[in-house]
Amino acid sequence: MIEPPVVKPNEGLATASLVIGITSITCCGPVTGIPAIVMGVVARNRITWSAGALGGGGMAIAGAILGIVGSAIWTFGIVAVVLVYSLNASHSAAGSGIPCDLLEHTVYHYHAALQIIDEGNPVAIPTDVGRTATCYYWLHMHTASPGVIHIESPELRVFTLADFFDVWAKSSSGTRLDSRHVGTITLTTGQTLVAFVDGQRYDGDPRGIELVSHRVIQLEVSPPTVDPPPPFTFPTGL
Repeated sequence: MIEPPVVKPNEGLATASLVIGITSITCCGPVTGIPAIVMGVVARNRITWSAGALGGGGMAIAGAILGIVGSAIWTFGIVAVVLVYSLNASHSAAGSGIPCDLLEHTVYHYHAALQIIDEGNPVAIPTDVGRTATCYYWLHMHTASPGVIHIESPELRVFTLADFFDVWAKSSSGTRLDSRHVGTITLTTGQTLVAFVDGQRYDGDPRGIELVSHRVIQLEVSPPTVDPPPPFTFPTGL
């Protein structure tokens, strides 16, 4: 007569270790991961000492491993978040109070164009203005759209060309906008700064030009004065 197989009861802590080990990965990290490791080790020892009377060794090992993995993943994630926010804290607001945040904002999102012309020659504006390794200023540029100022703000407010140059100054020392400076260019004797807005000459302070959707702003170091200034076409989708 064939004897029926003996069903060994699982060690209770082995089951518990597996359950909370899974929990440590899905939500709780070390909070449940450490108990899962302890329970898994204790359960494995008890199973060994039972001389075959208890089962669940595989669950005990799995629970301990999941506890280790869950604790490691969540600890790394928490440390990474703290590090990112610490780095962001080092990026203070621009001179005009434009913050640098972790993510881009899309509550108010529009674009304006800026061209700088020095003695008749266009001057490239760095496309990393307003972007750091960890945050975006509310006014910034992208590599794919040179000359386009991206205004992405969580609040409705007036932004001016002065705000953009203040942001630019955070990443490039010596960047200014006044009667004798435009970006990193210093005007020499006999030169003047001429501003155009949407192709029309602007006689006020260029720093006060408002950034509105699809406005095209040209700043020219003259002479010569390129009038009308070269046209600007916004990239598709902007």
